[in-house]
Amino acid sequence: MGEILPRIVASAVCSCVFFFATLKMLGVLQQGGYYNRALFKWLKKKDNLYAETLSLWSGLTLLACSLVIACFFFLGAKITGLLSAIPFLFFALLYARADSKRALKVPLKRTERVKRLSVCYLVVLLLSSYLLIALFTFIKSVVANSVYNYLCYLPFCFFPLLTPVLLALANAIDGVYERRVNAKFVAKAKEKLESSSVLKIAVVGSYGKTSVKNVLKEMLAQKYSVVATPESYNTPLGIAKTVLSADFDGKEVFIAEMGARHAGDIFELCELVKPDFAVFTGVCAQHVETFGSEENVFAEKAEIIKSTAKKIVCGAALKERVLAYGGLTAEEKEKCRFADLAETVSSVCYEAESTKFVLAIGGEKVGIETALLAEPAVENIALAALVAEEMGLSPIEISEAAKRLQPIPHRLQLIKENGVFILDDAYNANERGAQVAIKALERFPSRKILITPGLVETGVLNAELNGNFGKALAEANLTFVVLVGETLVKAVKDGFLAAGGQEEKLKQFPTLAKAQEWLGGEVQAEDAVLFLNDLPDLY
Repeated sequence: MGEILPRIVASAVCSCVFFFATLKMLGVLQQGGYYNRALFKWLKKKDNLYAETLSLWSGLTLLACSLVIACFFFLGAKITGLLSAIPFLFFALLYARADSKRALKVPLKRTERVKRLSVCYLVVLLLSSYLLIALFTFIKSVVANSVYNYLCYLPFCFFPLLTPVLLALANAIDGVYERRVNAKFVAKAKEKLESSSVLKIAVVGSYGKTSVKNVLKEMLAQKYSVVATPESYNTPLGIAKTVLSADFDGKEVFIAEMGARHAGDIFELCELVKPDFAVFTGVCAQHVETFGSEENVFAEKAEIIKSTAKKIVCGAALKERVLAYGGLTAEEKEKCRFADLAETVSSVCYEAESTKFVLAIGGEKVGIETALLAEPAVENIALAALVAEEMGLSPIEISEAAKRLQPIPHRLQLIKENGVFILDDAYNANERGAQVAIKALERFPSRKILITPGLVETGVLNAELNGNFGKALAEANLTFVVLVGETLVKAVKDGFLAAGGQEEKLKQFPTLAKAQEWLGGEVQAEDAVLFLNDLPDLY
């Protein structure tokens, strides 16, 4: 008992310090959907210094503890060991304080899962610390060497390097419980949906899902009581939370956004919702990183066509692809209605602060005027209008709904601040949306500044697509192109310069905060600034 209590105390102190010093990893793990591979991919990024700082922490601790032992060895092994704990704790606390000053761009959300994972991580740290200390003590008793008695605990200085592995282990252990709890939660939502008479509409695609969902909700609200998954909730848990909430009760229409990052995701979501109607916006290289190719992305999202009971409205660009796809039967293809913009849309007028066009629907033509900007506004409204028509809305009702539409935060949202026009497109990370956002920026008459870290989740196409993105920036009428970070912007920069872009227009900063600091001293009244894709810490 005389040896066990000090070990427990030492392990508890070390565990608490290591836990608070590595909270950033917990935040990144949350951003990566609690996938361990996402955490290790982040750690291995060439521009990410987190692993190097852990190594520096370990190295400085080892050096400091060794110096203390060398200076005070004459006091005996026990006292010297206690003294060496001082620099050990000093550097651990110093690291924790320094790391706390570098806040995550996406703050850690203290959900119930995070709380459970935190407890599990603390327990894993405690047990690992205790076992290592016990092991070193045992080796000391076996070796019985006076010099080794002074050095036996020095290997513990390398413990910070183990923290990513220990967090991953804690996540794997906690994941067993989470999967069981989540499965019960989703099953309860499925049971509620099956017993409900609510009409169910799914929204699927590589882009535009949240925008179409919100447009459709506004339109249908004129005839029905409608509930939709909030923000970008598009997973089984996100849908289940909506279904089991009080907002769902008594509603006539339920609109569910559906996302997919892995094979089988859309099928799982359709098994949960069993949609009556659906919107399939389109497909691009977004999520090629996890699917391997754009063809695989399409095949996954095309599951919505198989699973929808009545009608699927598809983006115009999907027509040829859907009709040629061998994974669908003739009956399934018959359920598709394609938004042919050439036939339904005319007299389009894109302005810096609004979009106007004429929409042909239900045998009538109506004028549409909306605060939504650029080409996606036209397609998104047209897609939603076709679903609304299928559900009995008149062209006038559709037109009135369009007038009330407001931009979704961070999706080509126009903000006027101190005489400056800010286009907030922070949630856009695909090449199609990037092209649209650049055109929207070019419509402003004064100076135009774009701030971006590049495109993400395009896997093996990262270099190619970001190079093409750089080329598009060179061809655009921009005053400055501000690149943020290191991971993706090299390809953007190379593409920009190769296409004849002027190097003096390029600015590069390691962080968004530094870019904003530069912008504060450069921006003028009437300037237009586009923030395109504000990446979370995971990237």
